[in-house]
Amino acid sequence: MIKKLSLIFGSKTKAQEILFLQDGAKKVVRQGFYDHELPQVESYCKKHHLYLVKSRFKVILADDSSYSNKGIRIPETDKRPGMFFVYISKDEEKSWLAAYHEMMNNSGELGKVLGYPKCCVEYFTKHFSDIYTDLQKQPTNPWTNLSKRDKDSVLISHFPCDTDCHESMKIARMNLDIITAHDPKRAKEMMKELWSKKSGNL
Repeated sequence: MIKKLSLIFGSKTKAQEILFLQDGAKKVVRQGFYDHELPQVESYCKKHHLYLVKSRFKVILADDSSYSNKGIRIPETDKRPGMFFVYISKDEEKSWLAAYHEMMNNSGELGKVLGYPKCCVEYFTKHFSDIYTDLQKQPTNPWTNLSKRDKDSVLISHFPCDTDCHESMKIARMNLDIITAHDPKRAKEMMKELWSKKSGNL
């Protein structure tokens, strides 16, 4: 299931997010795609009655990582290759709201629409800046471990305010339950990776 979706959305992590959305665990999903990746994503959303709104700007990542938090906004008409954000939901209004709040640089409201815990939204808006872009903490458990994103192993899509944030761990456990129900093998492999002692303090 997840592998099949990953062929459309480009990674297992993105595939999981779509699964969470379709299962009702998430109300809106925000993902980044380049122009050539969008047609199959748009086709999938249309086929499955999901609303997709594309950002009116592109982002040039400041480094080579697909999980970079550093980016430069450029107009959508700029010829340079950049990544568009798309906001996908079963509710058209929520897709547009997410796009609007991102356009206005309103991280607080965007975080709420995306369903992130209030404590984590407040943490992000207080600490994130153009200079301080990496809010990833040293992992202490698999639930909030973001250190394996580059290996397509992660259970949450936000920066937790604390590695032991109760609300973040609650979301992670719910997400794992959904993955397990649809793809037990994927769930087992990912948890093995997230429990790895190479993940910092684990």
